[in-house]
Amino acid sequence: MVVDRKTTSPKGSYSSNAHGRLLEAGVDVFGKHGFDAATTRMIAKKAGVNIAAIPYYFKGKEGLYHAVVAYVAGKLESQVKSTLYEIEGRVAEGNLDRKEALSLLEKLLENMINFMVGSAEAPRFARIVLREQLYPSSAYDIIFNRIMAPMINAISKMVATATGTSLSRIANLRALTLIGQVIVFRVARETMVRALGLKGYSPEETAEIRGVILEQTRTTIEAMSPLNGNQ
Repeated sequence: MVVDRKTTSPKGSYSSNAHGRLLEAGVDVFGKHGFDAATTRMIAKKAGVNIAAIPYYFKGKEGLYHAVVAYVAGKLESQVKSTLYEIEGRVAEGNLDRKEALSLLEKLLENMINFMVGSAEAPRFARIVLREQLYPSSAYDIIFNRIMAPMINAISKMVATATGTSLSRIANLRALTLIGQVIVFRVARETMVRALGLKGYSPEETAEIRGVILEQTRTTIEAMSPLNGNQ
């Protein structure tokens, strides 16, 4: 067995560099092959580390997979957490008006668009999230609790405030449809590229997509307002 000398110290312990390389390799290998088909040998080889580093750091394949999902969740979380904190703070103050709620909603969706559509690293992370959506494992709780639940909660509150309606199951459904209009550009990327003749989300294409999504969001919020005779 070949050992990457960069991953071990003179005393035989593993470096933190090996830990990070295994997480990065795990994103690619688990994302491409899924949990069952991926092997620790494949991941160790891609990471360029001794396969024994996996049980050393993660106690095995399942532990590594959970760590990879948490790593992905952390990357996604970092894109939206400042806006989520801002929303939480404004809601707690109790004086959020409709105009500001719509502005915060657009800001949060824009965070999502910039990463999910415009980021070069999004395809790697999206494969993990999509597999967990289709075939949820015990690791899905990490994605739901750290990303999906906070996003749904924040968007539901902004939708309810911006439309002057109550926070309810309907508000949650509306929140999910707004999230969906962003996610579709990642999940159905190949269809979008072929149908629209796109290059694959260049900065200009991302800006165009962002403009349409935010325009549709404003139109939807306006249409849902009781002032327009809707509930």
